[in-house]
Amino acid sequence: MSTMTAQLIPSCRTRATGEPADKREVIRLRNRRSIITAAGELATERGIAGVGVNDLAARAGVSRRTIFNHFPSAQDAVFEYLSGQVTGLIDRMLRELPAPDPGAGTELGDVYRQLMEALRTPTLLDELQPVFSVDRQDTPAASLWEFRVTRTAVDRLADVLRERLPQYTPFQIHLVATTLINSLVECLDEWLARTDGALDEAARRTWSELLATALAVLGRGFDA
Repeated sequence: MSTMTAQLIPSCRTRATGEPADKREVIRLRNRRSIITAAGELATERGIAGVGVNDLAARAGVSRRTIFNHFPSAQDAVFEYLSGQVTGLIDRMLRELPAPDPGAGTELGDVYRQLMEALRTPTLLDELQPVFSVDRQDTPAASLWEFRVTRTAVDRLADVLRERLPQYTPFQIHLVATTLINSLVECLDEWLARTDGALDEAARRTWSELLATALAVLGRGFDA
């Protein structure tokens, strides 16, 4: 077969939908999704420390060997679940920001206020509930996971800031993104300490108050 002919024929490994045509790959991806979903369910019920390989395999409908084909431990599967929850929420929040207007002379303070308004959405705490309802405990694995998720959030926010604020250097953008994400983490930690993760009206008011405090403190610096 010539090179040109090969380029014109679709790969047998993928369908037009983007899903793999290889049945083994389809099964592998299905098993991985099942493991991650089951890990999230078990962790919500028992905490991360209570998720064992045997129970995870039974809940996911796979073998122990299949678990280890995908993850080093049951806890790693839980952290994969939590990562998907957090990064999915971050992506949705960033997509809801107003489209950048190159001719509007957007400033950092403008983008910051847009981000803070996005965080005020009534459904944010509900979407985060699967994450903070899991007892992560203070372990090296949990600390590493939190670091990875924070870095991912910073990188994705930096991409958005670069698009809207081309007048800033990459270093300045990274500093701002890091400050914003760390501020969000601090707000969440304080909110959890005050409310124990409740989702009643008093807890929602507390969340709004914490965001307002962050806006007042950081907003002055960003407008400077």
